[in-house]
Amino acid sequence: MTDSSRFVLKSDYSIRALKRLAWDLDWDVVDLRREEAGAFIDIWITYDKRAEIHHVDDEPIGMRYLTVRGEGRDEVARQIQEHCDLWSHEEARRDLREATDRNQRLVALYAAVLTAPGEQDDDFVDELRVVARDEDPGVRQAVIIATGYLPWPGLVNLVEEVLAHDPVDHIRDNAALLIEGLRGGGQ
Repeated sequence: MTDSSRFVLKSDYSIRALKRLAWDLDWDVVDLRREEAGAFIDIWITYDKRAEIHHVDDEPIGMRYLTVRGEGRDEVARQIQEHCDLWSHEEARRDLREATDRNQRLVALYAAVLTAPGEQDDDFVDELRVVARDEDPGVRQAVIIATGYLPWPGLVNLVEEVLAHDPVDHIRDNAALLIEGLRGGGQ
């Protein structure tokens, strides 16, 4: 089970609703609340064992999403899209442009990154370039964190620019850590 699809849940779609969906669709529980890197993961498998569903409660970034793996992923993906309240990439980008406060910007930023296509979108990279110049250091820091989830070459270059020019020490330090990590720890 290597190929996967990711679906980003909106905050108003509760874990209770997700557990009810799993029950209704006869998904079998494999693991609940497994902790990995500060995130908690619930794992289900379809009754026919053709798809594995991971619910990731990614507390460090405040987002929840589902990943689906296995040969039965298309059917499960359809079911998730029908029953869950999900972010679309376009909606998240729009919300990022229209956000009026820090929390809205952070939620929309992470939703946009987590729903981005596999291939680099230069227009989206340009939008994140604007966000990386936000007056709020927490928002600039979030661009670095988000790049860890979506290490497109254009975003890695953006983090290198932040490393070279951001006025805040810890933001530059974190940009350096990400670059080092993406390059395999300097090896």
